[in-house]
Amino acid sequence: MAERVWLRRGLTYVAVAVAALGIGVYMGRAQVKWSVGAKDSYQFFDTLVDVRSQILRNYVENVEDEKLRRGAIKGMMGELDQYSDFFSKAELEAFDKSVRGQFSGIGAEISQDPNTHQFIIVSPIEGSPALKAGVLAGDRIVKIDGVAVDGLALKDLIGKVGGDAGSQMVLTVIHEGEKVPVDLTITRAVIQIHSVKGFKHTEGADGQWDFLIDPARRIAYVRITNFMENTAEDLDRALRPLMEDEKSGGLKGIILDLRFNPGGLLTAGVEVADRFLESGVIVSTGKPSSPQRDYVKEAVKEGTYPRIPLVVLVNEYSASASEIVAGALKDHNRAVLVGTRSFGKGSVQTLITLDNGNAALKLTTQYYYLPNGKNIMRKKDAKEWGVEPEAAFNLPLTDAENKAILVARRSTEVIKKNGGGGTTTMPAGTQPAEDRQLQKGLESLVSYQVMEGKKEFPEAVKEVPATRKMTNEGG
Repeated sequence: MAERVWLRRGLTYVAVAVAALGIGVYMGRAQVKWSVGAKDSYQFFDTLVDVRSQILRNYVENVEDEKLRRGAIKGMMGELDQYSDFFSKAELEAFDKSVRGQFSGIGAEISQDPNTHQFIIVSPIEGSPALKAGVLAGDRIVKIDGVAVDGLALKDLIGKVGGDAGSQMVLTVIHEGEKVPVDLTITRAVIQIHSVKGFKHTEGADGQWDFLIDPARRIAYVRITNFMENTAEDLDRALRPLMEDEKSGGLKGIILDLRFNPGGLLTAGVEVADRFLESGVIVSTGKPSSPQRDYVKEAVKEGTYPRIPLVVLVNEYSASASEIVAGALKDHNRAVLVGTRSFGKGSVQTLITLDNGNAALKLTTQYYYLPNGKNIMRKKDAKEWGVEPEAAFNLPLTDAENKAILVARRSTEVIKKNGGGGTTTMPAGTQPAEDRQLQKGLESLVSYQVMEGKKEFPEAVKEVPATRKMTNEGG
């Protein structure tokens, strides 16, 4: 029976390989280990059988057995906590895709207008078959392989667009602002979703990200949307070329934006934190009733980035694996945190497959602990939770400011047509001026550079308090 461990505030996937947990229910004479006596367990099932029998015999309408079974399971899970759940086979398959960030298709985000019911391309994915074939943001889909899409539900259309890698399809679209449909032949491929994004997109046909938010000062900006299997590798592809570009001066500062990041794979969070730490505990997991930790992960020197000044942005929507990364970097004095106190999701869920892989339980099995030993779980009536910037860097934003940041992010992710040579490009806009947290992070890095004697930056900035001044020594 397989078992996976994951962390997330909402719904996305997990990961630390741990020992298989033998869990089974055998309705017979076999010896079964229950948390209560066998007699009590049989009484438990007898009651369920009686309830089912009464519903099937007396309920005013016919009820399917499968519906009752799922309801009973969901009811039990609902008595636990908000993170424990039961997955059917279809739900489990969707869950697996979300964790791997991988699927087969054309690589485009599609929406359906609630009023006209037309299918609109929100944006092709960078480097996707759709982008290479000429699919653009705002395209209206009218046919798939010559068949009109009128009357289809969104999930049905997505099912038709998806398919085996290497297979071809013809997508008929009407580009935004035009009237004549065009046929685009697209070869489906394995699409890899990337969770590491930059400041804006570069101008070019592949829609790649630009990670230098301040080229003159050589300050990089990377935003992690969630933690997936490929997140650490994507971070390497974003930062290592900039670090190794000695001709341009390498990198002098990094902003790691974890705001609005709900979490994801525990292993991915550990790998990201390990990139910035040479040694020391990153995270440990266990149960409050046991003094022993079931899992302890320490940083290793191999693969660690050069010790470049680092700012981490967090807010009240940064949860789970995001909090592990931010907490570990703060506890080891490796980064300055800017923003507001994080969400406070400090529990670990284990994915336990059932029925030969046709169903699964996502069950809360442990809490996780930061290097300082703190569990950041926000419990009922708690006064402390999460990971919090120090007072000088605690900068709450209004709902309107948070919304403006999300709107600006969305606009930078939409790939549009370049009016020049027919290539595609992203809008060259920057993050909104309302993003005071990002500006504070930039100020902190510039201030550090000034304190290091780089007087070519004359801008007036607030000095980083000595209590949390970024240093170049230690782990």
